Amino acid sequence: MKKYVYKPYNEIFPKLFEAEKKRIEAILGTNAQIEHIGSTAVPGLGGKNIIDIGIAVKKEEQQIASKLLQDLGYEFRPSFSTPDRLYFIFDLPDPEEEIRRYHIHLTYPENPEWCAFISFRDYLRKHPDALSEYADVKRRAAQEAGDEGSQYRKLKAPIIRQLMKNLSLSGRERN
Repeated sequence: MKKYVYKPYNEIFPKLFEAEKKRIEAILGTNAQIEHIGSTAVPGLGGKNIIDIGIAVKKEEQQIASKLLQDLGYEFRPSFSTPDRLYFIFDLPDPEEEIRRYHIHLTYPENPEWCAFISFRDYLRKHPDALSEYADVKRRAAQEAGDEGSQYRKLKAPIIRQLMKNLSLSGRERN
């Protein structure tokens, strides 16, 4: 099975996110900021159909949150993490596909990556032309990259840089 694919957006994504958010809130509490990020958080944007979840907790609480997420079933992936962002995966039963992959990006509110996740998502939601251009690049990257993650990211990098520049020029739009 090809790892990097481009599937159309599905209206079920926000519901799946909300259900998982409730499970996560039950263990992390309401002080954690939990946001739907990535392609499934942008209506009309296709992608790999992975539910990406951004979580921000106080920096000093990251390790506690990490342990709680692992207790919930999430697998910590140190090789995909950074010093300021911990990365986790989990496969859950899905009403439309047998299994759906979930990714968690655990960080703290002051981390620039956190701001970038939210700002990028919000920019695409508000700018249909940028959304369309990004979708086209993602579709081509998925076709060309096959199973090569580094190639997939390399093919998307120029459009992401351009969109982030546009976002910065527009005053880092927020909801």
